[in-house]
Amino acid sequence: MVGMFPLLISLGVLLTGAMLMFSLGGDPRKYLKSFAATYAERLVRADLSTKPQEYVLILLGVGLILWIAVVFAMRPSLLFSLLFLPLVVGAALSLGSMYLRLKGDRRIGAFGQQLELVLRMLAGALRVGLGLRQALILVTEEIPDPARREFMRVVGRTNIGISILDAFDELAKNMPSHEMTMFARTVRVQSQTGGDLAHVLEMLATTIRDRRRVVRKMGALTAQGRFGACIIGGMPILVGGFVLSTQPDMAQTLLHTQPGWITLGIVAALEMAAALTLGKILQFDV
Repeated sequence: MVGMFPLLISLGVLLTGAMLMFSLGGDPRKYLKSFAATYAERLVRADLSTKPQEYVLILLGVGLILWIAVVFAMRPSLLFSLLFLPLVVGAALSLGSMYLRLKGDRRIGAFGQQLELVLRMLAGALRVGLGLRQALILVTEEIPDPARREFMRVVGRTNIGISILDAFDELAKNMPSHEMTMFARTVRVQSQTGGDLAHVLEMLATTIRDRRRVVRKMGALTAQGRFGACIIGGMPILVGGFVLSTQPDMAQTLLHTQPGWITLGIVAALEMAAALTLGKILQFDV
């Protein structure tokens, strides 16, 4: 009977969480749809053809494999193993989301670097008498990815009857940046008011070039702070590794006892909080 206590405690925790969610008016299907929509948007931004359901299943499988490996390596108690499972699965989902975010941010940055050239090419094509859609097709033949793929997607959307203005708005949503938002809004306003679109695109390209110059200057000014943040974040890991390698008794306590695991978890959480805080301090919006 005593051996059933861990199972009963874990079941009680799960039931309590479910009751709290339903008492607060939560609908699991709504949360699942929102979760899938978020992953679908990030997968498109990262240019991955995997479906959201498949990607989540892969992350869940990785989390379960890691949990089994940790359980077999450390052999904790049944209660600790059951409580550790959602932590490992949540960590796998978080790392998967972080990977998608980093890959998407990298593509957005590369797209932003190409946008000035795209605008100048569009302006030149418009000056020789081409329409906006024809100029866009011409540009997609000359530029590399990721801008080529994204603007080809815009052309494909227009082929199925969607307005090019709405296609630009979708592109600004998939590749969010101040520059792309300005481009989409500029084209929409110019289509309603009229005027020389080529001249407007040239001015916008000049504005983007000036903003990029300011961003590069900010990066140079904050380089010392970012390097210091890396040193501060790496020092506990280096010192901890040195202590564990030179103090076998302390290593045994930290790596093979539950209080040691709890201590390592608290340290890891504090390290993540410090990294996020320093990242926010050194982040500027231009």
